[in-house]
Amino acid sequence: MSRAFWLEMSRDEIHGGGGWSFTKCLWSPAYKTNGQSWAFWNTLLEVKEGDQVLHLRGIGNAAAFIGYSTAELDGYVTDESPPDPGIWEYAKQYYRVPLRDFILFPQPLYLVDVFANNDFHLREYFNQNRSKLSQTKLRLFYVIQADRLQCLNGAYLSEVDVELAEIIFGNDFSDRSTAEITVKEVTTSEAIRGLRTRIGQQEFSEEVRHNYGNKCCFPDCEIAEDRFLVGAHIARWVDAPELRGKVSNGLCLCLMHDKAFEAGYFTISEEYEIVINSELVGMSRWARDKLLPFEGKKIRLGKVLPSKDALLHHWIRTKFY
Repeated sequence: MSRAFWLEMSRDEIHGGGGWSFTKCLWSPAYKTNGQSWAFWNTLLEVKEGDQVLHLRGIGNAAAFIGYSTAELDGYVTDESPPDPGIWEYAKQYYRVPLRDFILFPQPLYLVDVFANNDFHLREYFNQNRSKLSQTKLRLFYVIQADRLQCLNGAYLSEVDVELAEIIFGNDFSDRSTAEITVKEVTTSEAIRGLRTRIGQQEFSEEVRHNYGNKCCFPDCEIAEDRFLVGAHIARWVDAPELRGKVSNGLCLCLMHDKAFEAGYFTISEEYEIVINSELVGMSRWARDKLLPFEGKKIRLGKVLPSKDALLHHWIRTKFY
């Protein structure tokens, strides 16, 4: 099973300071004092923009899952140093991932309780992961040592897949039907379901882009760079719960065509041809130049075709119907 999200395990209170402080970014030195690399630091370079990051904070009985953030950029190497690097001031280069949209759990989920309540399943999961081939094995934040579950020392940024997340969070994480949480005053259970929904949306976007060969499906659009592409919903999740997560409810569009589609400058007919909203397009020079010439032209289709039911939702919402 593929990774669902990253897990940051942070012990110290200062954690870099300034724009490098806790929940503002992930960071680590690029190498140990002996010059060797460390797998749980190298993971920072695998983080992609939009990935979810769960935060485990504190030491001993105070250690708790306290919330999650979203990666603002891909992980990168920098010569810049954190304001307060602490014992890692020896490094000349660092790994860094800026974060955004921190969601605080109203009630922290203490690690001692997670270990106690899920001892059997966590042991079983650990042993199953250990028996996997190296390329499919996840880097975990915990180990079994002296017949006890405990955090793996130095496991700064580890991986969590859906199976492990369901062991940690139980039914709160298994519920895929909850709409994304947008209010601040929520329960921890609601916040965790919000995390699951974000991950589901990210999985959906990746599947949709893959369906269209990672290229914008608008006629003659040549944009094929991942950071400029969106796995866009045709029918919004809130409008069509029955279509959530289905690749047929998605289009791979570049950022400009995605915004134009969402705003109703154009839609797609049953024959998968571009249909223009003349009133809106007429008010925009860009739209007149870049959208109007393609009216009636067919989009680039993927293996899974756009759902007619999803298109109907878009026609109604954007007043094409």
